[in-house]
Amino acid sequence: GCEISLDVDPDLLKPLEDVQNDFLRRILGLNKRSMTAPLFTETGLVPLRFRRVTLALTHLKYLSTLKGHNRYVRVAVDDSVQLSDEGKASWAMDLRYVIHNLPFNVMLPPLSTITPQMVDAVIKSVNAGLRAYLQWSIDDPNSPKLYLLRGRLEPEKDSAPIQKELCFRHYLSVVNPKHRKALTRLLLSSHCLALERLRWVEHRRPRIDRNLRLCRFCKAEIESPEHALLQCTASADLVLLRVDFMARMNNDIKRLPALNSMPALEFFTLMISYRHTISLVAKYAFGVTEIFESTPMLIPALPLHWMIQSQNTD
Repeated sequence: GCEISLDVDPDLLKPLEDVQNDFLRRILGLNKRSMTAPLFTETGLVPLRFRRVTLALTHLKYLSTLKGHNRYVRVAVDDSVQLSDEGKASWAMDLRYVIHNLPFNVMLPPLSTITPQMVDAVIKSVNAGLRAYLQWSIDDPNSPKLYLLRGRLEPEKDSAPIQKELCFRHYLSVVNPKHRKALTRLLLSSHCLALERLRWVEHRRPRIDRNLRLCRFCKAEIESPEHALLQCTASADLVLLRVDFMARMNNDIKRLPALNSMPALEFFTLMISYRHTISLVAKYAFGVTEIFESTPMLIPALPLHWMIQSQNTD
């Protein structure tokens, strides 16, 4: 019935959105602190709010095909449009309200003269706006958590990689669930490394500044996914695992650049862009996170006034 009962009250829609978000986080292996936009950019699914808008527009397209006044539903639509034009509550008024309150601009033609072709154009505008909105959520400079997803290209089976804002990502096809979830957590900033964990406020500990979230092994660089997978040499187990991984990658990928020939972040982006070796990358990500989880995280000593402030804000 969402084609008829439009979501004019966000508070009533939120419980349904929470169910969708919690379900996607569970199957992806993410924690409740993970951001919402990647739940959809990585799976190709449409957020419930926007899906229900397109369903309502599809219903409007059907209504616009009905001609004459011998159909009760057509009479009801005409009355609804007339009430809306008079500024009174109606289904047409709700539709205009819902379209107007989308987080991007969509022009809705006059409903009294709308045609199926016009509705198709509105649906395309909603879908295009959604893709741009989700991409903006990832590229937002005020939210650095998703930096590993910025500027990436999706590998195609029979053509060159292209940018896709919304699709089922190739790394989600990794068969082993532990390996798949380990890589997904690294990419979507839901991992065990200090870069993410020390962002949290927990156990009377305040949020730690980024430059203090140091690696638990080398204690010199920020403990980020690219550092853990490609740079840190302070753990013998980590180095051995990386040497074996790079040997396998060089065996499977012709002309793979040397690890030290480019910044670690660029190499990280490169190694996840190959479709045929993504299972190998996921297995390596799982091994690296196991090594890091076996050692306590490095938590910097905090000034006393930070701790007092943290206790007062509990």
